[in-house]
Amino acid sequence: MKKIKRESITDELYRLVLDTETHHNHDIIEDDNGVLRWAANPDIVRIMENISMNDLSMLLIKLGYDQNSEIYRKLYRDIGYSLYGYWEVFYWEANNEKAYDYVPNAK
Repeated sequence: MKKIKRESITDELYRLVLDTETHHNHDIIEDDNGVLRWAANPDIVRIMENISMNDLSMLLIKLGYDQNSEIYRKLYRDIGYSLYGYWEVFYWEANNEKAYDYVPNAK
């Protein structure tokens, strides 16, 4: 596992994510399989061992958060989600029909 500099990532999908989300400096790593991921927060990963992502997503939705909410996105970064998976969840209109409405760090 090694830390990757954001500016060295050239893939078009990943650039969309990184060029849009300039308001945070969450580290990116390349795992042992060559997959680019957000660096996981061990405390969040440990908590998530007892909660399904499905249940937590439903809770966030019930609390009024959606895929364009920072708290929702930060959770995915903190669990070490892959950049491709992150793009799929938040930027692909098939999974987030309001993807183009996203405003970084919106209140």
